[in-house]
Amino acid sequence: MRAPRLTVAVALALILGFAPGARAASIDDTTVASVQQVLTDDYGSAAFGPAKTKLTALLDKCTKAKCSGATKARILIGLGMVASQLGASDDAKNQFVSALQLSATASLPSSGTTPNIRNEWAEAQKIVAPPPPPVPVPPPPVPVPPPPTPTSPAAPAPTPTPPPPTPAPAAPTTGTKIPGWNNTTAFQLASAGLAADLAGKLDECISKDKESLELEEQPRTRMHLASCERRSGKLLDALRDNMKALQGGMEKRDTLVMRAARDKVTALLARIPHVTFVVPPGVTDLGVTFDDRAVPNEALSKRFSIDPGKHTVHAEGAQGSIPLAFDGEYEVKEGELLTVTLALKSQGSEYLTPGQLKCMLGAKSQEEVVKCLPQDQKALVVKIGLEGAIYTDTNSVNVASPSMNANVASPTAGWNVGGNFLVDVVTAASPDVVSSASRHFRDRRYAGALNGGYKYKFVGVQAMGNLSVESDYVSAGGGGAVTADLRDKLLTPRVAYSYSHDTIGRSTTSFSVFSHTLETHNVEAGLTMVLSPRTLLLVSATAQFERGDQSKPYRYIPLFDPSLAGRIPVGATVDLVNRTRLPLRPIEQLPTERDRYAVGVRLAHRIPSLGATLRLDERLYYDTWSTKATTTDGRFVVDAGRRVRVWPHARVNAQTGTSFYQLAYAAVLNQDGSITVPLFRTTDRELSPLITLTGGAGIRVGLTNPDAKAQVGLTLQGDVMYTRFLNALYETSRTAVYGTFGMDAEF
Repeated sequence: MRAPRLTVAVALALILGFAPGARAASIDDTTVASVQQVLTDDYGSAAFGPAKTKLTALLDKCTKAKCSGATKARILIGLGMVASQLGASDDAKNQFVSALQLSATASLPSSGTTPNIRNEWAEAQKIVAPPPPPVPVPPPPVPVPPPPTPTSPAAPAPTPTPPPPTPAPAAPTTGTKIPGWNNTTAFQLASAGLAADLAGKLDECISKDKESLELEEQPRTRMHLASCERRSGKLLDALRDNMKALQGGMEKRDTLVMRAARDKVTALLARIPHVTFVVPPGVTDLGVTFDDRAVPNEALSKRFSIDPGKHTVHAEGAQGSIPLAFDGEYEVKEGELLTVTLALKSQGSEYLTPGQLKCMLGAKSQEEVVKCLPQDQKALVVKIGLEGAIYTDTNSVNVASPSMNANVASPTAGWNVGGNFLVDVVTAASPDVVSSASRHFRDRRYAGALNGGYKYKFVGVQAMGNLSVESDYVSAGGGGAVTADLRDKLLTPRVAYSYSHDTIGRSTTSFSVFSHTLETHNVEAGLTMVLSPRTLLLVSATAQFERGDQSKPYRYIPLFDPSLAGRIPVGATVDLVNRTRLPLRPIEQLPTERDRYAVGVRLAHRIPSLGATLRLDERLYYDTWSTKATTTDGRFVVDAGRRVRVWPHARVNAQTGTSFYQLAYAAVLNQDGSITVPLFRTTDRELSPLITLTGGAGIRVGLTNPDAKAQVGLTLQGDVMYTRFLNALYETSRTAVYGTFGMDAEF
């Protein structure tokens, strides 16, 4: 039994003999790292109260664990720096003296010190420094007292006067200059804020610091205020004050404040929670408040920064004639994104039947809630429109186009049927016609289209067909489209396809004798996005593939001798062309294949404060004939009253010419007497480089009360278009006027 006891004794001796050294080293390293952490986080952000508490706890722990003198010195230096910042200069020096007494190699950290701290440290070094050795002084000669006068008594020895007491340092009073401060009261309030922080009274700390900052802006006081706000859960206020402290530190070039404030701003940004709202469809007169503060409708889909904690949401609106409301209370954590779905419900049972209320209580989404409400919808909606359009330009082209349209839809059943019909009456005597010695002509075009669609749940389909007939041109086609409502109708994609078959001939010749055919396939894809309750964005892409001969059978192309073709000026007159061209006049010939590509963007934004809607369109175009174009269009629709809307309109279009377009084509006379003409040739100035500017305005007037079931309105719009042709015969510009007058009715 003695051997095991001996083994245990040896083991205990080894543990007691060797472990303390390793344990002490570990405690020293851990304590030094903790001191550095406190100086970086708390002291660096002016949280001097928490810094003092943590350093004091570290000192107590270090004393019990028997840390080294160098480690204790580091803690005491930190306490001295905190005391100096709190205005306790004597305490700071005492802490520094104790640190130097524990470790002769102790020193201030490389950053975080102030002039006051460095002065107090220097004074502490003087106190701790050993006194210089005494200089030997020879003893003074012993004076020989004179013999006493027999007749006078001995004089008493003089009583030494004690030195005056050292006055205790008095507290700063108004008018006393304090280093780094201009206002003594501000300093006293900041000191009171620090004292309140040490006592754990964060509300009083915030109040005192704010009062101090009203008298004098100090970045360190601002950072201390932010520290108290942060610990009170007021993260937004803390973020704002840290940003102000950062700005103040930059102005004063205080590196410590700049670094600490920047770190705190970065940390707070990651901790701040946010809130956003999901807007219900079909709700009018919507008003939302968050913590009793109104939230603008146009900004509901944005993310708002909030403080963590409890928050309340209230919303009101209407569905048809039924008032709706929503109330919610939420507990939000740091860094969390709160998404509030505003599922509004009826405010009172007097508007609904018990069955409808039961339906609403079981609803799981806003869509289901809406279906439970009394449907203020018509079983059928009938729309009819009549319109007349007039066009005239400086090329003597005149067009009159009366038209009508009608549509019948069932919002409840999801189907719709519609159609339109128009007549174009065209008269022309353009330079192209005159140059070919053709007479003035007149023609008519009749065009009609039918369409219909059906929507099941969130998917809709639409089909259409059209027919256009002229004396020398017939076009027939059809197509379809599919749409889908996604994410509560916030996203609506659309895919469409159409096909047309055109027959081109001469008005005096049967199609069986002379005609060209043109086939067109058109594919379109688009996405409509509801960015906010006031903003709508539509992006689309179109690809069109044309196959066939679309050359104009009436357009004859002037040809020139190669020596003259390069000298024909832009805008050459009809007389000049007829005098210089060759007798040969071939008909226009265009390529038989053309692929067109375009992308477009439309942005519509409602501005409630102005009672207006802004609509902007941009379209970029390119085709395999090397034509590139851009079109920008804008309208600003203003509500001039409940029944009147007016809008200005502006449009800019610019394009390059096709690869085969030439101002003047040359014909080559061969040695055998034949003539070689260009394979592709045209004088169509619409294929030349050009710029078109359009400006105009419109107005719509409602003839009936906006609240009436039947709505009737009149619309009038006019535009002036100026086109500049950069490389065309006969003319360099064209001015056109286009106007429409229409009446629409809904029943």
